[in-house]
Amino acid sequence: MYNKDEIEDSLEFCRTAKEYYGPFFDEKEDLHRRRKSNSALLDAELSRPHKEKGWRRPTSESTGLRTINNLFVLLICVLLAYVIASAVTHYVAHQTMVEGDSMEPTLSDGDSIIIQKLSYYFRNPERYDVVVFPVTETDQNGNNVNAYYVKRVIALPGETVQIADGKVMINGEELKGDKYCLSKILDSGNAAQPVTLGEDEYFVLGDNRNMSTDSRSDYVGLVHRKDIVGEVFMRIWPFSHWGLIPG
Repeated sequence: MYNKDEIEDSLEFCRTAKEYYGPFFDEKEDLHRRRKSNSALLDAELSRPHKEKGWRRPTSESTGLRTINNLFVLLICVLLAYVIASAVTHYVAHQTMVEGDSMEPTLSDGDSIIIQKLSYYFRNPERYDVVVFPVTETDQNGNNVNAYYVKRVIALPGETVQIADGKVMINGEELKGDKYCLSKILDSGNAAQPVTLGEDEYFVLGDNRNMSTDSRSDYVGLVHRKDIVGEVFMRIWPFSHWGLIPG
């Protein structure tokens, strides 16, 4: 049998436990009730027809609008790509094909090359740069058209150039660093006598000196700075000769 003191101690312990843990159990019970309520609401929402929840079957009109919108976005992308490509071609670089043998052995007929234009916005052409410039030619119908020539810069603005005894002379001295000329020059052309270049004029020659129409002829003459389109940067075809163009 329990005595009176033990019973009172047990009752006191129960009262203390209820007072301490009671709010916790009440909170757990309230959370359980809320979860049951939310679950019931979710079940009710899922059981509602699509029409009541704002769902609409796509109509031909909405599908047509989406198609028009997609086509419009595609058109914008195409136009943007065209503008970027045009800007790159006009201001940065473009590809072209070599015709003829005047730049042998550096470049051959049919070589595909890249002409870079960017560097000449910040500097002038230098000696031995391989440059591209237009020359006016007459086509089969008698119309004047621009043909683009590829030649190597030999003399710079302000210099005096002459070809004597098959050698290039700059300001009266032989051009020693011309490693691109592999044979004696047979035709001095207009450079048989000293030619002094103006402030924006360049004297150009083909590497195949005896098979090149260049600044020695009246047909090409001296090349003005504003007419230089760009510098031949690299060859991309044929793959067997792929690489940068020495200059």
